[in-house]
Amino acid sequence: MDYRLWTMDCKLWTILFLCLMANAIQAQSEYSIANMSVELLKANAVVRNHTVEYEIKSPSKARRYERRVITIFNGESDLNELYVYYDKFRKVENISARLYDAKGKLVRKISKKEIRDYSAISGYSIYEDNRVKHLEINHSQYPYTVEFEYTINKSGIISHPNWHPQFYDYGVAVQNGSYQITAPKDADIRYQAYNFDPKLEQTTEGGNTTYHWQIENLPPLKEEYYTAHKRDLFPVLKVAPTAFSMDGHSGDMSTWVSFGKFIYDLNKGRGVPTEKTRQIVQSLTKDLNTESEKIAALYDYLQTTNRYVSVQLGIGGWQSFDTEYVEKNKYGDCKALSYYMKAMLDAADIESYPVLIYADRRPPQIDEDFAVNSFNHMILYVPGDDPTWLECTSSYSPPGYLGRSTENRRVLLITPEGGKLADTPDSTPEYNVGDAKIKVKLRDDGAATIEVRSTKTGAMQRGLRHDKNTLSEEKQKEELQEALEELPRFTIDNYEIKLSESEPKCEFNYDLSVRKLATVQGSRIFIRPNVIHQSRFVPDREKERKQNIVRYNAYTEKDQVTIDLPIGYVAESLPENTNIQSDFGNYKMTCEISGNQLVYNRTFEVKAYNLPPERYQDMFDFYNQVKKSDKAKAVLVKNKDRKP
Repeated sequence: MDYRLWTMDCKLWTILFLCLMANAIQAQSEYSIANMSVELLKANAVVRNHTVEYEIKSPSKARRYERRVITIFNGESDLNELYVYYDKFRKVENISARLYDAKGKLVRKISKKEIRDYSAISGYSIYEDNRVKHLEINHSQYPYTVEFEYTINKSGIISHPNWHPQFYDYGVAVQNGSYQITAPKDADIRYQAYNFDPKLEQTTEGGNTTYHWQIENLPPLKEEYYTAHKRDLFPVLKVAPTAFSMDGHSGDMSTWVSFGKFIYDLNKGRGVPTEKTRQIVQSLTKDLNTESEKIAALYDYLQTTNRYVSVQLGIGGWQSFDTEYVEKNKYGDCKALSYYMKAMLDAADIESYPVLIYADRRPPQIDEDFAVNSFNHMILYVPGDDPTWLECTSSYSPPGYLGRSTENRRVLLITPEGGKLADTPDSTPEYNVGDAKIKVKLRDDGAATIEVRSTKTGAMQRGLRHDKNTLSEEKQKEELQEALEELPRFTIDNYEIKLSESEPKCEFNYDLSVRKLATVQGSRIFIRPNVIHQSRFVPDREKERKQNIVRYNAYTEKDQVTIDLPIGYVAESLPENTNIQSDFGNYKMTCEISGNQLVYNRTFEVKAYNLPPERYQDMFDFYNQVKKSDKAKAVLVKNKDRKP
């Protein structure tokens, strides 16, 4: 063998090997944190590359491929986890994952054994096919990078996947992100970007149109107090079909009217009274005269004879079970119970409409010009001069009471003519009221007995109603103990909750024996007149506020405290009367001596608001003033001139 040829072959193989190694090193170093800007390094996590490819094959079939490469800098982000949801209409084709260290070096490939598979809704469902594949990747040293890939095939479409580049996660920056949709050119793809402006390239080739959105270097969003729903803050590209098909049911989502018509047709005949229903309704309402009395009687029957159980099979997420099913089984999900209540109202000749709603304490906005699947719950609406909204999954709420997760938001009424946007009632300070009369007998050693007699309405009574219906009295007292944690060493002598069955109202009464309500120093006694309902909340200081200041729920606290002074004591100083009027709320407090009593009156009204970020300091000052006033003390002194 020619030595020179052999040497040349070795050199060629060496060069080839080095090229391959260089390519491998380059591929690995792509994920090195050395390739990131200083600004990105300040985030909790950085999305290095996020690719979504969505191919629409027909109104009922689609394929979704997603790849995420994310660098995790600390434990504040949970983007080291992957959740892939699937059901009858969504099949997971594959899932793979890899872990890289800070230098971008591959640490290991994730084994399929590490992927957990469990029910997506267990705990309140008895029949379900909604499941989730979950994978969590951890590493012993930050930062590290995770890479996820998966594919889903869809055989039923009622919505297209939205694109949320930051995954609705605070402190997450995006280096590169893209979303691509390929669809038949005659498919009417509707889309709308919110809170960002991604680049769009649209091309048509053959029979398909491709939409490609891309973004780069998106800074992280800082979490702040009192903001709107995440869906209204974070960048999101909403995508929706016009024509769609699921489980043999076709629909049109071009408008709210047409989407509501699809839901109406899908559930047509589901809320129809059976002969048994008519007999039940006749028996319950035969001696009742007014519509409100009949609604209350039927709603009470719904609550006492049925229970909420989620049933998720096939198209069951959208189509209700019928009246006969609920009557037979005595349970149903939000749709089934709403349609059953509708059937009973129909039998009583009372008109009602199912309502699609997004249930959450902070409701996302509904775009009137862009119809899309934006709901997660159903309730019932009874029109009239005084409309009634019924939460049919509740076991103990009075008729007409919604609560913080469903009030003050845009909803979709399902009528025979189609969908109609409407608003649930606002929650006002006058509706949610806690009104307490508090009597205190103070001894000269600082001990006292306290008698509290209060009436609560609206949101102020909801927690007590829940406790009364679900907890033992012992557990209820434990909750009161926790709520009064600032009172030193006390016992609960009497305890009572009286619920109104016809309206959101209750009486909450209790007596306390307190060993040391006041501090005694020589001839003086120091006592805080606001003995029960001190406001302790003050928001954190924020140097640079970015988002609007938003509060959805309002309430009013009213307190009248009378303190019987120990014999021989008079007031040396009293808390200064306070009157604060602001866009955030109103606060008024007076404190005076009347005979041998200290009389303290306080009204604290908290408003709902949506104000610009520059008002944050004003909000901070308001709550700080309230807290300061609530903590103010009176000083009592022994009157040496007074004869025993």
